[in-house]
Amino acid sequence: MTDPFDDIRDVSAPPTLLPGVLIALDLADRYLSLDVPIGRVYVAFNRNGISAVTQTPDAAEFEWSFRAQFGRPAFPVTEAPDALLADLHAALAGKKARLEFDLRGLSPFERAVLMKALEIPRGQIRPYAWIAREIGRPKAVRAVGTALAHNPIPLLIPCHRVVRSDGLIGNYGLGGPANKRTLLAWEGVALDPVRGHDRWKAHSV
Repeated sequence: MTDPFDDIRDVSAPPTLLPGVLIALDLADRYLSLDVPIGRVYVAFNRNGISAVTQTPDAAEFEWSFRAQFGRPAFPVTEAPDALLADLHAALAGKKARLEFDLRGLSPFERAVLMKALEIPRGQIRPYAWIAREIGRPKAVRAVGTALAHNPIPLLIPCHRVVRSDGLIGNYGLGGPANKRTLLAWEGVALDPVRGHDRWKAHSV
């Protein structure tokens, strides 16, 4: 006897159905590309706010790295929202912007570190020890560095404005010291080259 449900079981949903449903219900991460002084970056966002900023060779690599890091997909926007673009450009220029951030999965300590870094104005720098003191954990300087190194939203949460207490700018999760140097110079931070190192020393910290 023929099973009347055979035809139903053999029907596969179109591969575009799930992304379409998630986007329609505003449950998906979407992303756009943005050109900045260090090159092209990809910015992911969802209804909770900006969820990631990453620099990868292309969109396919970004989608792979996003899924690997967060365990969920990100879909390209067909047209970037004008309001979001305006706020992104305003934030990069050091102007008032209405950006929110999706920091799910981070510990309270990590969130505190990133929110304190967000307070550093464009064109200024602070040492890691400053953040540790400001959040009430003065002995956690190394942990502060670790939290900043794993910042999922670099550039917009400006961990590049946090430097070592000895004046060297230190490492940077979004492309290393060279990108950090480029961003600080773009923002107007006065820097001196340190001979023999691919790092720089700021005039003042």
